[in-house]
Amino acid sequence: MSSAPTHEFPSPIGGAPFPIDFAPSILFSVLHALLIPIFVWRMARPQTRNFVLIGALAFTTERTVLYALRAHTAHDDKARTNESLETYLQTTLAGGFITIGMDLMQLTRVMLVNATKGAEVLANEAKSNKNNQPDCGLDESLPFAVDDFASLEDLPRMRARLRQAGLAGTIVFWVTIILGIVSGVDYQGALHSGAHAQLVRQLWYASTVLGLLLIVGVAAGAVWTSSAIPRVPRRSVAWIVLVAALASTVAIYRLVVMRFSTTSLLAEGPGSLNSPGSKATFYVFHSAPEYLAVAILISLDARRVFTTGLWGDRRVRDPEPAGKA
Repeated sequence: MSSAPTHEFPSPIGGAPFPIDFAPSILFSVLHALLIPIFVWRMARPQTRNFVLIGALAFTTERTVLYALRAHTAHDDKARTNESLETYLQTTLAGGFITIGMDLMQLTRVMLVNATKGAEVLANEAKSNKNNQPDCGLDESLPFAVDDFASLEDLPRMRARLRQAGLAGTIVFWVTIILGIVSGVDYQGALHSGAHAQLVRQLWYASTVLGLLLIVGVAAGAVWTSSAIPRVPRRSVAWIVLVAALASTVAIYRLVVMRFSTTSLLAEGPGSLNSPGSKATFYVFHSAPEYLAVAILISLDARRVFTTGLWGDRRVRDPEPAGKA
């Protein structure tokens, strides 16, 4: 059991697990665990298999463990004051919605990039791929599927801009994730040092604001591009906006509660985030939205809805025409 801090530090998001946390923690642990067989089923079927959402699988597996630990800690006084455990909880809670946003960006990128491809580009991809299909596949249910690729207009400049934006977004997402990890890892230091407490709060704000801006940018970019390129499937854009809204809800909740401080993990006063009301808002505005977001991504047939193919869009540039030196 740790000694009682004599300074204020950022209140742990979600509060320390108390007996009141047992039931909701079990619920969310089970809900996340139930998503794993769905992902495995998708991967087992060649028609729905894709590796773009591996991050979503890692996220839901980790959340299964996280909420199981919260359920265990809810009835274990010693674990409740374990600083290493609380550090782990704060580290993973800080990065969850950002991970979802990164997967969403990859899906958005491949969908928009594929919507810019003309007949010649699709044909060249089919010739360069081992399965003799373009990156988006040839399933007749795909939004872009047409006999012999028809006469689709090619938009190379738009495609290049989308890929550049996707690469830049990936880099910034990783920076955001690293900031969240550093803030979480340093949470244990914040329990014993005012300087560390201030640093953790600053890093929390930085990673959350960056993550929120990126996710909103992904949704806004999808909406704008769908108006510029008529063949972008509107229903797919609607799914992107919905998932982005859910992930943004988590970020906004975090921004609201980050200002609170406490002097003990077990404090139950105002701002400690350990009151029943604070617990309820955590599960409603943090746990539920991120679960719904990842459940949508895993449950949808990503290959059909977002035209991901097996790997998404991994190309930096289009393949050279066959026979070109």
